[in-house]
Amino acid sequence: MKPRIIDKILLAFILLIFIGIMVCVILFVTGVFPKENVTALMDRIMGNGLDWGYIRIGIIAAAGILGIIAIKLLFTGSKPKEKKEKGEEASLLSSDENGSAYITAVSIDSMAQKYVKSNGRIRECVSKVVINPESDVDIALKAVVLADTNIPELSEKVRRELKEYIETYGGVKVSNVKFVVTNTYSPNTAPRVS
Repeated sequence: MKPRIIDKILLAFILLIFIGIMVCVILFVTGVFPKENVTALMDRIMGNGLDWGYIRIGIIAAAGILGIIAIKLLFTGSKPKEKKEKGEEASLLSSDENGSAYITAVSIDSMAQKYVKSNGRIRECVSKVVINPESDVDIALKAVVLADTNIPELSEKVRRELKEYIETYGGVKVSNVKFVVTNTYSPNTAPRVS
């Protein structure tokens, strides 16, 4: 889990306080703060003076708050990062007491390519599948079609049929199919291969 900005600020705050305490300890151990001065300060804080009672309450409250923040940060940063490999995004198909079933974006992309190749009006096609957080999918197609194709009719047909095909055989909801014609292809103008 990626730490939020507030967690980073709290962590920096705790670390600065910890560094300050360590500097004071080092200064005390090296003799920069004489033992008598530190002892006198501690005797005054722990003494019976009424004005120091409020300082004791403040120190206890600050220590409690810092302890709570430290515990929160401990549990926030303790979850391991889930690293997804390229193409391993998956959409949830079903989940029950026996487990869960998923389908990957790569599988859905293969299904989309199979459908597109079955259409004789499309010469080439590049597809991209995006799985949304709600487990539905968006499919984007960039295609080269034959020159004498009725593009609006083909576009409507491909979007409707591909959506039905993926939902029927892939088991996932398709929220959007984007069909872009990038070029047209005319077999008469294509160079001949000898």
